[in-house]
Amino acid sequence: MQKFWISLVFSAVAVTVSAQSLTVASMDSIAYVNSHSGIQATAHIAVTNTSNASKDYQVIRRKVGTTGLVDSNYFCWDLCYPVWTNQSQGSVTVGAGATANDFSGYAYVRDSSANGQDTIWYTFVNVADASDSLQVPVVYAFNRYVSTPEAAPAALRLFPVPARAGQRIYGLPQNAVQVTWIDVLGRTAATVRVAADGSVPAPAARGIWMAQVQLPSGIQTMKISVY
Repeated sequence: MQKFWISLVFSAVAVTVSAQSLTVASMDSIAYVNSHSGIQATAHIAVTNTSNASKDYQVIRRKVGTTGLVDSNYFCWDLCYPVWTNQSQGSVTVGAGATANDFSGYAYVRDSSANGQDTIWYTFVNVADASDSLQVPVVYAFNRYVSTPEAAPAALRLFPVPARAGQRIYGLPQNAVQVTWIDVLGRTAATVRVAADGSVPAPAARGIWMAQVQLPSGIQTMKISVY
C-alpha cells in the first residue's frame, strides 16, 4: 500500500503523465539571467497537442515561489498578463498534432545584487475539460556572475526607439514573422506582418507598448515607448 501511494504522488507531479492531450515539445527548465547586467529572466515553453482533435487551452499560474526573487513576473500566452493576473483571459487553439510556441514567462531582476533561484508553476488547461491539463514548473535563476547561455536567443534591437506613433520601426531579423502590439492593459491592438526590410509600423497611439515578436524559435517580447 505504501508503494502505491508513493507511485501515485510521483504520477501527480510528473509533467507529462498528468496531461491527457498535451506534452512539452521544448522548454527552458531553468531561465538564467545575470542580475548585474541583465533585465529579466525569460523562459519559453512549446506544447504539442497529441490528440486527434483541435483544442483551446488557457494558462493558469498555479504557484509562485516564496523567496521573493520571482515576485515581479508576468507571462504571455494569447496576450501578455501582468503580475497580478494568474489566469489568461483568452485561449490559444492548438490543432491536432500541432505545436504551440505562444508561451513565454518572465521574471524581472529586482536589483543588481540578486542571487538565488525560485520556481513558478504554469498549468495549461483544456477550456472544454478542466481535468485535461499539463503543469510545467520553470526555475528562474539569478546570479551576477552567470554568463549568458550560448543557446539563448539574441536580444532584439529595434530603432528608432522611442518611436513616433505610426512610423516604421526597423531591426527585426529576417526570419521574424509578425509583431503583435499589446497595450498596458493587456489588450491586443494589432498584429502586423514583418516587412522584407525587417520593419513594422509602430502603434498609432502614444504610450508604452509590448511588442510580441513571432520567430520560428518562439516569441520574444519587448517594451516600446511611442510618442
